[in-house]
Amino acid sequence: MKKLILALLVPAFSISAMAQKDFQAEAILSSDSGTINAWILAATKTSIRYKKTAVSTDHTDGKINDFSLIYLKEPSAFSEAMDLFESRKYKTAQAKFAEYKEFSKPVETLKGNYSTLSAFYEMECMRKLGDYEGLSRALQNFSKEPLVRDYHLRQLDLYVMWDAARTKAWDRLLSMAEERANENLPDYQRAQVAYCKGLALQNLKRPDEALLAYNTAMTADAGASEEIAQEAIFNALRIYYDNEEVQTALKAMGTEEQNKNSRGYTLLAQASSLAKLYDSLLKTGQPLPSDLRNFLKFES
Repeated sequence: MKKLILALLVPAFSISAMAQKDFQAEAILSSDSGTINAWILAATKTSIRYKKTAVSTDHTDGKINDFSLIYLKEPSAFSEAMDLFESRKYKTAQAKFAEYKEFSKPVETLKGNYSTLSAFYEMECMRKLGDYEGLSRALQNFSKEPLVRDYHLRQLDLYVMWDAARTKAWDRLLSMAEERANENLPDYQRAQVAYCKGLALQNLKRPDEALLAYNTAMTADAGASEEIAQEAIFNALRIYYDNEEVQTALKAMGTEEQNKNSRGYTLLAQASSLAKLYDSLLKTGQPLPSDLRNFLKFES
């Protein structure tokens, strides 16, 4: 009878325990009977299969509703991937997250599981690397239900904004960015919103407004979002460089025709300050494009 009961329970799990025999997620389980350490082997939306010791060959099947708490401990593989991510080694981190996402799929339906979190940070790596095509594809297959933190869920909304940038839907992008700008966002997300607003305004031929948005993108989180800050600086400098008055001031630089009272001179001074700031303090390995380096020659 026991074998029959176990046989009936096995199909309830979407991942074969034999196929994933090396996987187990260390967790804390709380119920009316008390709190125990456990190693979860597999889960569905209604059931879990777990062991009571890491080396046990026996397992127990239970219902999710029987537990007041199912807390998954952070696995070392995920921690290692996060260390790479926080060290800005995004390509290597992306591969690590993708690997652990697949390995830990047996528990991907549980709240706060590290398969879903790995998939989320895999997408964050894509965003940081500017792989918006990959991000768009990954988002289509991503299930957000297991996420438990508000800032993760808000970032998913921002991915829709990034997809509008990918498809160059500038009016739509501006509308979304302006809507998000009124929300209470963490600094790194405000930097994203400001950058996308600047990008939309720049492409809608509203350069003065774009410069204001890019300035917010550079400073929203004190430049901690280096990829955002760098692109915002480059785009802002491109706006300055494409300005006819700035070009006139550049050509007149150091000659008798230089007019320090002109608007072009004022804009050139602003561009030069920004270029020098980037070149001395904010550069992340990518030098200023050769034409934009002309701003470094300016002396007030």
